[in-house]
Amino acid sequence: MNKNPFLAHVTSLLAVVLLCAGTAGRAGLLPQDGEAQYELEFWQSIQNSTDAEDYEAYLEAYPNGKFAPLARSRAERYRKAAAPPAPQAAVSVSDMDIYYDVVADANIRRAPSSQSDKLGVLQRGSRVHVTGKVADKPWYRVQTDDNVTAFVYAELLREPAAKVAQPAPIPAPAPAAPSRPSAPTPPPAPVEPRSSPAVTTAQETLRDCPSCPEMVVVPAGSYVMGDAHGDISEKPAHRVTIKQPFAIGKYEVTRAQWNQCVEAGGCKHKLSGDGDDKTPVGNVSWVDAHEYTAWLSKTTGKHYRLPTEAEWEYAARAGTTTRYWWGNDLGSGKANCKNCGGAWDRDKPAEVDAYSPNPFGLYGTSGGVWEWVTDCWHHDYSGAPVDGSSWEERECRENVIRGGAWRNDSTYVHSASRFKYEGDVRYLMNGFRVARSVP
Repeated sequence: MNKNPFLAHVTSLLAVVLLCAGTAGRAGLLPQDGEAQYELEFWQSIQNSTDAEDYEAYLEAYPNGKFAPLARSRAERYRKAAAPPAPQAAVSVSDMDIYYDVVADANIRRAPSSQSDKLGVLQRGSRVHVTGKVADKPWYRVQTDDNVTAFVYAELLREPAAKVAQPAPIPAPAPAAPSRPSAPTPPPAPVEPRSSPAVTTAQETLRDCPSCPEMVVVPAGSYVMGDAHGDISEKPAHRVTIKQPFAIGKYEVTRAQWNQCVEAGGCKHKLSGDGDDKTPVGNVSWVDAHEYTAWLSKTTGKHYRLPTEAEWEYAARAGTTTRYWWGNDLGSGKANCKNCGGAWDRDKPAEVDAYSPNPFGLYGTSGGVWEWVTDCWHHDYSGAPVDGSSWEERECRENVIRGGAWRNDSTYVHSASRFKYEGDVRYLMNGFRVARSVP
């Protein structure tokens, strides 16, 4: 008997609706195995969005997906409905009158933004006249030798170190009159050793060039990776031993740092969208992140890379065993996500230092942007390495991302949270931080 094609279509749509209803109560859980479930989870994360770029990201990953016609329609609608950019507000500047040293080759721009027109370059080691500090932005107003008024990113300039006055010589003391010998002073009583704290704080930091990412040196150690009571992707919880110290970015890589790589010819992808120089870079793929670490390695002579997944979680936990590094309760204002409390902007993540650091001194390991790591995606930890090394496969389509993002809810920002994304696909919520080995 011939089937009614309209009835078959309705039945197919009903199956999708039932599948959505079945997963609606499982906020934060990762999809089951299978490309269809992963596509559905992707769609559910953006289906209420009014941003065209979210639907364009879906279409890039699933051009022939089940929701592709609807995604194309919404992308076109929201792109047309987008309001023209508002005129740039007047820049508020506090006047200064001082000469600063240029600590790295610095672009001078027409306005205090890395997206503004470049007017020239200040050479490292030169000195520039600083005439003002931009309010609420890390930029200085400068006046060049040819009387051009422009703006330079603040981290590229430093106030010259003040000369230290030499102390006056101290006259030698007059010889003391002889005195009778006194009884020897008894040695101090021994002090009982104090127990070490449960959480170790890493103090040592390094930076291989003035504009390079600042790094925190994380000590060697052992910890339990994953969560025995969490999502299936976080199981089985297993002990991992990091045998050697390593350095990892104190912050997520910023838009300013990414733009330096682009301007130097090391990175091909040019950024667009909202965000200032101190917001974490987003909309970069796993492949893009490797371009950046390769450029940084060539620039510094050090071997930069992405952290392994085990290194990332070890550094994010920072010696803690609770759900979040600050405890088992989410609290308010601890992380950059849409229901984490505190100031929140749907259009862009917070600046990389907007929230408190964890006990190792790392910022933004919860929320902000998802962070790429080296590992290939596996749906759980069965057979995972226990020495902190990267878990890879010969043909790896999807790589691991960690930490959640500002547009996600709080179910993604705990220390064991993990997800996946195709390594050659860009998405606005995906960024990274760098790592390297230390002697």
